[in-house]
Amino acid sequence: MASSPGLSPRRTPSQDRSRRMVERILEAATRVLSERGYDGASTNRIAKAAGISNGSLYQYFPNKDAIVIAVLDRFADHLADRLGAEIEATMRQPWEAAGRALLDAQIRLFEEDADLLRIIVEQVPRLGPFDKLAALQRRLTDLVRVYLLVNRAEFRDDLDIDATLWIITETVGMLSIKYVLDRPPIPHDRMVDELAELVIGYIRG
Repeated sequence: MASSPGLSPRRTPSQDRSRRMVERILEAATRVLSERGYDGASTNRIAKAAGISNGSLYQYFPNKDAIVIAVLDRFADHLADRLGAEIEATMRQPWEAAGRALLDAQIRLFEEDADLLRIIVEQVPRLGPFDKLAALQRRLTDLVRVYLLVNRAEFRDDLDIDATLWIITETVGMLSIKYVLDRPPIPHDRMVDELAELVIGYIRG
């Protein structure tokens, strides 16, 4: 995330001890955010969960929002790594199976950290641009473009790649997030199947 001075860590940890302390603070912050949400989290609660004093916490982060941004940056890195691994594992599969597997992986990852996902949706617009999430979105968009181009012969003749790319990525992203946060009475596998059918039917015509 692109951060103003007030939203950046006070210092970048260079020694193992400092790195371990930052990791300890971020782990504690993740628990507090998951249990209490953004509004219920505070530097006092985060410091208590980490087992450190407020003064020690403030040596590394100037305020709550700087901690939240660091937690969300780490979350975005985690998503990128996991989805990247899924992409590599499915590239040799038929495009329908690969697409479904990627949809399944994305929703499962969102479900694993639904509390952090909610904070991204509700708080990031206020905190400012989230560079790592934007990078993740670009990475997924590039992947979908590759799938569309490689399998172009399988789709309807009048398919506009650029228009289709935007529609698919925006629709899938929004529906996946809404599904995880709103929790409609739809089983996970049924949601993945229906979403896959929606995409396949659209591009095949």
